[in-house]
Amino acid sequence: MPPWAVWPRWDRQHGGERVAPLRAEMQRILQAHCGVYRREDLLRAGIDQLGQVEARLADAVIEDRGKVFNTARLEALEMENLLPVARATLVSALARTESRGAHSREDYPLRDDDHWLRHTLYSRGDDRLDYKPVRLKPLTLATLQPTVRTY
Repeated sequence: MPPWAVWPRWDRQHGGERVAPLRAEMQRILQAHCGVYRREDLLRAGIDQLGQVEARLADAVIEDRGKVFNTARLEALEMENLLPVARATLVSALARTESRGAHSREDYPLRDDDHWLRHTLYSRGDDRLDYKPVRLKPLTLATLQPTVRTY
């Protein structure tokens, strides 16, 4: 089966809007709602607006349905991958109630190592977050001894 056969939705001939304006809108949402300086109301509004873009992408079309060197198809596939990453960024930033590094919450100006010295793990299906501790002790591995190659 050729690789493009798994994306038949992009072969529709009629439908909604083009992908490029949706990508530009996603970019604008992230710049306006998830910049360096963040607040809860901005993040929530960004999540809502991004949801609308996600819904519109479901009906988007590409004009060039060629199978070879099709940059419109690549742009559409990139957008399908970028939207979940944008959503994970917004949802994770909303949950993190502290300021740390380039993540600066105006409503939570202090760093909070007691609660937030951990990695955030995002589950796409239901916007669920999980956390993993930060290991402060370095891990050491035994060195591999050189051996003879055998095949």
